[in-house]
Amino acid sequence: MTGKLNGEKPASTAGIAGGASAWKNGAELIDTLLHPDSRVAQVLTPEESQGLENIRKLLISQHFQKNAIPADLTSGDDPVNLFLAEQFGGVRRKTDFKKAAKSVLTGLKFIKTAQAQLAMKTASMRNMTESLKGYLPPEWHQLSISRQNYVYQLLNYDAISRWGYDSLELSVACGEAPLLFVGWAIMCAPHAQVAMARDLGLEEPEENENLYEFVLEFGVKPEVLCNFLRLVEADYKKDNPYHNGIHAADVTQTCFAMLQMGGDKYSSSPLELFSLLLAASCHDMGHPGRNNSYEINSHSDLAVIYNDCSVLENMHAARAFRLLSSKPMEHGVDTDILSGMQHSQKDAFRATFTKAILWTDMSQHFTKLAHLKSKISAHGTASPSKFYENVDGRSISIVLLFLLHVADISNPAKPGPISVEWADRCLNEFFAQGDAEKKALMPVSPMCDRDLTVKSDSQVGFIKFVVQPSFVIMSDLIPKVGDEVLPVIEDNLRYWEEQKAKETKEDKGMAES
Repeated sequence: MTGKLNGEKPASTAGIAGGASAWKNGAELIDTLLHPDSRVAQVLTPEESQGLENIRKLLISQHFQKNAIPADLTSGDDPVNLFLAEQFGGVRRKTDFKKAAKSVLTGLKFIKTAQAQLAMKTASMRNMTESLKGYLPPEWHQLSISRQNYVYQLLNYDAISRWGYDSLELSVACGEAPLLFVGWAIMCAPHAQVAMARDLGLEEPEENENLYEFVLEFGVKPEVLCNFLRLVEADYKKDNPYHNGIHAADVTQTCFAMLQMGGDKYSSSPLELFSLLLAASCHDMGHPGRNNSYEINSHSDLAVIYNDCSVLENMHAARAFRLLSSKPMEHGVDTDILSGMQHSQKDAFRATFTKAILWTDMSQHFTKLAHLKSKISAHGTASPSKFYENVDGRSISIVLLFLLHVADISNPAKPGPISVEWADRCLNEFFAQGDAEKKALMPVSPMCDRDLTVKSDSQVGFIKFVVQPSFVIMSDLIPKVGDEVLPVIEDNLRYWEEQKAKETKEDKGMAES
C-alpha cells in the first residue's frame, strides 16, 4: 500500500469560503488532476499543468465573487478594488479563458497515454530499487551476529508495526542508534528487511501489502536516508533523560503503528505519510531538556527569536528543515532525501512536515482536542476528506497532525513496564528543570519540583485529563485504537490509582504514629 487516493480529492480547495458551487466543484476536480501524486500530473508538461492551473484560478475567483468577496471589489476594473480582492480575498486577475482552455485541451490529449507511461516508469523504478535492497548502514556491521539477529527480529515488519513496541529495548540491542534503525526499517521497507535477511542468510520476508514503498515512490535512497537520520539523531542530546533519540524513535514507531491500524485512511497521498513519519523523527531536534515555560520565563534567546510562541516547536522545525535544505555534501555525506521529488512535492512536504511538528506544542492540546471533537460531531468519521483544512494556505489533514501529537504523549498508553520507565525518565527531566529554576530564582514549573511532586498523582492526572481523552477521540477515528490501546490505558490508570491509594495509606499511617 503506497497511500490512498480512493477517489477522494486532496481537498486543497477545502479552505475556500462559502458553500458548494459549480465554480468550486470545478476547482476541486482540477485539484485532483494536479495533485503531485495524481497519475495525470505525472504525464502533463509544465505548459499543460499551467493551463489547468489558470482554469482553476478562474474558477476559484468566480466562486469567491459569488460567495465571499464583496461585489464592489470584483466588478469593474478599478485597480484599488482589484488589489484589495487579490490581497485579502485570494482572488487573482482573470485569466484569458479561451487561451487557458486551449492549453487544457492540449493537455488532455496526453492523459490517454497516462497508464502506459506510468507503467513504464514503475517498471524502471523497480529495476533501480532492486540494486538498493542490499544496503545496510555501517551501524549494522558494528553489531555481533547475535545482536544482528536480535535487531532483525525487532525490526521485521510485523514487529515494527505493532502497538506496545519497546524502543528502549531496541536502543540497548542496536548500540544506541534506535532512531536510525527505526527510521530506516519503516521508511525503507521492505528493502531494509530484505537486506538484513540476506545478510543473515535467512529467508527473505514475504511481501506485505500494507507497506509504504517510499523508496519506489520518491526515489529515496536508503544510504542517503540513513545519512540524514544519523545527523538528526546526533542533534538529540543523549544526556536528556526523556527528550533524546530514543524518544524520537518511539514517537516515529508509534506514529507508524497508528497509521497501520487505520490512520492512513486520513491521508490522501503517500507524500503525506512520508512527511508525517519524517516529522516524527525530527520533532524534538535540539531539545534542551527544558520546556517552553522555562525558555519564556528565562527570556532565552530562543524565546526572543520566536516571540514566546511555540518556542521549542519552532526551533525543532527550523533545525530539521535547515538540515533538509543543506547543500549536497555540506556535512561530508549526501543527505538530500528529497532529491527524487518534484518542486511541488517538496513544497507540499514542507507544509505537512513543519505544521506537524508545530502541532506537538502541548499548550495547544485542549484547543486542538476540542476542534477535532467538533469536526467528528459535525461530519462523523466516514469521510476522511472532511478533516482537511486550509492551514496557512495549504490543505492538510488535521487527523494526521493530531496523530503525531498523540504519539508524542503516548507513553502512558504502552504496556506497564514500558510506561513506568518512561514516566521515571520524564519526571527526572522535569526535576532537573525544577532544580535549574530554583537556582535561577524563577517560578518552578508544574510537576518540576522534586520536593512536592508525587509520581502517582502526576500520572493519574496526566492519564485522566490528557492521554485517555485523546485516545478516546482517536478510537472514534481509528477503531483498532479502541480495541488495542484503550484497555492498556485503563490498566495503567488503575495501576497508578492503586499506587496513589497505597501511598496515601502509608502517609496516613506515618502521620498517626
